[in-house]
Amino acid sequence: MRRILVTLVSLMFVIFTAAGVSRAAQEFEENVDRPGGDFRPFVELNDPAPGTFGGPVDNCRSLCERDGACRAWTFVRKGVQGPKARCWLKNTIPGAVANGCCTSGVPARSLEPGLDRPGGDYKNFDLPSASADLCSRACNSENRTCKAWTFVRAGIQGPQPRCWLKTSVPPAVVNGCCTSGVLGPILH
Repeated sequence: MRRILVTLVSLMFVIFTAAGVSRAAQEFEENVDRPGGDFRPFVELNDPAPGTFGGPVDNCRSLCERDGACRAWTFVRKGVQGPKARCWLKNTIPGAVANGCCTSGVPARSLEPGLDRPGGDYKNFDLPSASADLCSRACNSENRTCKAWTFVRAGIQGPQPRCWLKTSVPPAVVNGCCTSGVLGPILH
């Protein structure tokens, strides 16, 4: 019995560790530039070793995640646009272009499982699959209009899952029907 328990715990550790690594890799687009949409002057940063995530690249990502207007970011390695590395925050999500100069990303806004944010709606539509991420991406692509979103499971408001995009950040209400999200920080 003890051997089974140790094996089970070890297996769970490997699965959760792999999931964490996978999430980090998805948040960073190595050797990708997202040209255009710059809205904030660059921030000069120290350059990390190629292929590493953390340090200045992670700082660039964090700057974007803390700025409600930021929809994407690009970290440019030192020597490309001057002697120091730079971080460009973007108010759109420009197309990704392969380029060894940069690491880019679209901020991973937090998911709020089991929460609805009723009100503030300006657009709603059926989704082709049961993925809250599709609703989050739709909000991200709305370029400043969308401030928050709510994904509603299939069978609640019709046979298909539904996405509600919002022009404001309504208060969250506990409801198992939904997963919500907010772009940028919530200031109270």
